[in-house]
Amino acid sequence: MWILAVLAYELLHLAAEFSLRVAEGGGCKAVVVLPVRRPRDLRRFAGSVDYVVVDDLEDAKVAEAAGLRWVLNRYSGKSGALATALETVDADLYVFIDDDAYPGRWLEALRGACGRFATAYRWVLDKFQNLFSLGGFDWMVWRQTRFLYGGAMTVPAARRREAAEALKKCPVDDMALTAVAGDIEVLPVLVPMEGAEDAWGFFLRQATAAKLANFRLWLVETFYYVLWTAAAVFFPPLFLIHAARTALRSRRALGRVDWAHVVLSPLERPLQAAVFLASAFRRCFEWRGRVVCGKC
Repeated sequence: MWILAVLAYELLHLAAEFSLRVAEGGGCKAVVVLPVRRPRDLRRFAGSVDYVVVDDLEDAKVAEAAGLRWVLNRYSGKSGALATALETVDADLYVFIDDDAYPGRWLEALRGACGRFATAYRWVLDKFQNLFSLGGFDWMVWRQTRFLYGGAMTVPAARRREAAEALKKCPVDDMALTAVAGDIEVLPVLVPMEGAEDAWGFFLRQATAAKLANFRLWLVETFYYVLWTAAAVFFPPLFLIHAARTALRSRRALGRVDWAHVVLSPLERPLQAAVFLASAFRRCFEWRGRVVCGKC
């Protein structure tokens, strides 16, 4: 019976992948803000990003060289950069993205989220890391397990002051804004991003952060990944269904099917099960030089 339940769930979501459409956005004044962690080539953001928040004048020169406007971070870290943007830039909607993302149609979807907290989900270009990155997408759309992904999210102007105060108190931006947001719209677009340098550390950090920020989300993910892995042992066609979903997601993220990742997709759920089980014994994680051990 439980194998049939997993199969039904996967088939329903495979059908949903075919019908996902991005809603037309409103006509509000939206600004895209990019917090910069280190000097890097920012030319790919020209024409897509309105403001870069920099920590020092060295980063400001990099932004200027790419033809981008910049704002100096009043505080510290990524959360401080986002709080700075909320306090200094006038807009109806703030769209925050990471500097390891690649602009695309997903950015216009976020620009259209007028009056709402909204988020998209990462498609890591590193093949191995992407086996983990798509995990929580199914459950981010449920009310009790919603979560703002820090690499691509929006904040409506009506909540800018509350959001800025939360960011100044919490070094982890997605945890801070998830606590403030309440209702979150999860957009059916994926964000192509570079991979992290330490893959296993990245996996554990993400899973631990999910556990601390929204325990229901972590519990649902852990339960389902373990259940799915057990079901696939007895019913291998589940791997083919998951591969089909991966193909549809890659086409939505990149405009083409990433066949290398489709081939690797049988590893995704077992890897996620291992990572989330490992995170069950972790109470803290390191975030940009700081140790976080609880909700913000």
